[in-house]
Amino acid sequence: MTTTTTWIPVGALGDAFAPDNHCLPPDTGLDGRTLQLHGEDGSRTTLAFAAGAVTRDGVTTAQCSITRPRPGIWFVDVRMADTPRGGTSLVLDLERGCYIEIDGTLPTREEAHVPLLDRVAAGTELTPVKARIVRGTIDRPFAPDAALPRPTGELLGKRVEYIYSPHERYEHIYLNDGYYTWRCIEGSERGLCDTDACHYYAIDTDLVLFIWREKIVPTLGIVMVDLRAMKTTGKIMGYEGHDFATVRNFGVGAHARVLSAIPAE
Repeated sequence: MTTTTTWIPVGALGDAFAPDNHCLPPDTGLDGRTLQLHGEDGSRTTLAFAAGAVTRDGVTTAQCSITRPRPGIWFVDVRMADTPRGGTSLVLDLERGCYIEIDGTLPTREEAHVPLLDRVAAGTELTPVKARIVRGTIDRPFAPDAALPRPTGELLGKRVEYIYSPHERYEHIYLNDGYYTWRCIEGSERGLCDTDACHYYAIDTDLVLFIWREKIVPTLGIVMVDLRAMKTTGKIMGYEGHDFATVRNFGVGAHARVLSAIPAE
């Protein structure tokens, strides 16, 4: 068994994940719809869908991907031309009339090169990748008692294998509310592993939104883990190369298998 200590950029990871991948097909079920989003932070956003594309507050997105993991629930990932280091992912639950939005921002070269010990001394997070999370309601004013996506411990204690393609296989161990461990079993990062910051939100029964932010190679991952269908849909975003010049944002999907689970206390 061979291992590697080479940390590849996200662009190379995207190339490795592309062939024979297990991504969900694009979904056009939102075409013709216009949705008004009312955020818990007081924000107001208009999304208009047509021909598989999205306009946000009248501005057409530069990149768009839409999948539907369950009836009435969509994963929408967009990038705007005026946010070169950022991207936005939304889970739209039209059955419950609620949503959750994740606005991710990759670090500059200078931010990414701050040593970990300096981050520790400054009391900042180890990862320089930022994620702003906002929940809200769809087509109705926000109310604090709305049925919003909420933090969940449903994945905690589980060890789950994810097969992204015949060539790429990983496992995750969900440790606690803020951290998980990943390991590449087979594929372009075989032999690599780490423990990184993460967030979990319950979207539906056995459907968890999982967000992670890596610290060594700046990476933002956002996936919906369906523990009923044992399938995921989502995206990974990072830099194309180690020169921090271009962002790579690509869709991912995997078949899942729970390898073990520690019973909840």
